[in-house]
Order: sequence, then structure tokens, then C-alpha cells
Amino acid sequence: MTVRKFEGKLPGCKKTKCNYCCCDNDRVDEWIIEYSAFHEKIKKQLMKKDISFSFYNDRVRISNCSDGKNCKFLTEPFNKTTDLRPIDCKIYPYAVDWNTIDFDKKIVNLYYWDYDCPMVTLRKISPKFKKEVERILKRDFSFLFHKMKFDIVFHDKILPKLKFKNL
Repeated sequence: MTVRKFEGKLPGCKKTKCNYCCCDNDRVDEWIIEYSAFHEKIKKQLMKKDISFSFYNDRVRISNCSDGKNCKFLTEPFNKTTDLRPIDCKIYPYAVDWNTIDFDKKIVNLYYWDYDCPMVTLRKISPKFKKEVERILKRDFSFLFHKMKFDIVFHDKILPKLKFKNL
């Protein structure tokens, strides 16, 4: 599996020069299996940078991973060759609806994370970036779920709020 460093570069994104915050520091979620595959081996390093993890059933909520603009997964030298950001961070301004993944039909639903991103509100997300998002998801989901091949469905609305009771 080839994972490129700093995947999901949205063409036209101003990054830290943007007036909006694309990093939702208390809402980064991923599945335990994704966490185990990409983060467990460097958990101590992450915790030394005050990144915290809350576990609930099959999910992990990652918090304090950013100051709102600068991602610790990108600014800290955790791994020089692999992009360790959670899947939703790699594909921003999209987000996976983890509650509706259909393993029988192998469908992953994608929504906008929020409408804060000017690229979303101005409708400037290129088809090339959508293909990149699709490639990342298909590769990572295949790796995480024993070579299963998922179809990706893009929805033109904001991600429904995820329901976590004890997070």
C-alpha cells in the first residue's frame, strides 16, 4: 500500500492564510481499526504532543490535534513517509458518514464536513480533487477492511451530526 505524505491537497485552498478554520479540533473521529492500523504504533509520541484519544464502542475521537489552523499530524515529525492524519482530515472538506457505511452493498457516503470552507460555498471543488478523495477512500477502506471494494457516494450537504453518547 502506497500512502503519500500530505494527501488530499485541495487545489485553490489557502491553508493557514484562509480566514476560516478547517480543522475541527474536537470532532475528528475514526474507527478503531483505522486507529490501530495507523496510530497505535506511535500513540506515545502523539500523546506527548497532547493529542488525546477517547474510545467508544468501535470509534475513536481524536482531540487537541490542532490549534484550529495547524495540524499536529502535519507539523510534528511523527513519520516522514506516511500521512498519519485520520481519513476525514485527508479528505477535507468532505467527511465520511461513519454511521451509514453499508458493508453489505459496500457503500460509503460522503458529505461536506461543514460550510466554513470557501471552496465549498463557492463551489470550487474540482472533479480532480473528488477523484483524489475517492482514490484515498477506496485504498484506505480496502486496506482496513480486508480488500473490500467500496463505492463512494458524494452528497451535496453537510454531514449529519455524529451521535456519540459518552465522548
